[in-house]
Amino acid sequence: MDIKLVDRGNEGELLMSGDLDTKTARDADALFAQMSDRFENITLNMKELEYVSSAGLRSIRNLYIKINQNGGKLTLTNVNENVMEVFEMTGLAGLLNIR
Repeated sequence: MDIKLVDRGNEGELLMSGDLDTKTARDADALFAQMSDRFENITLNMKELEYVSSAGLRSIRNLYIKINQNGGKLTLTNVNENVMEVFEMTGLAGLLNIR
């Protein structure tokens, strides 16, 4: 997985590509923690994210919780069909702001 940051002042957009799985979730957790301390609002642009495992779902859920606790907003954009299906099956689609 590769993540690139676009800094927009109080909002950070993370351009995600590859797989968010057991191998990459730990690094994603560390990056998400840094970004949630740095930005009020975060957008996860998943245009090139191909796969999300249960470990990846936990990382996204934990980021959502931290951003909400800080009074910010987490938005997911460009979610592909396969990843969206995982969000829907787990119930996260109803919790997350997906555009």
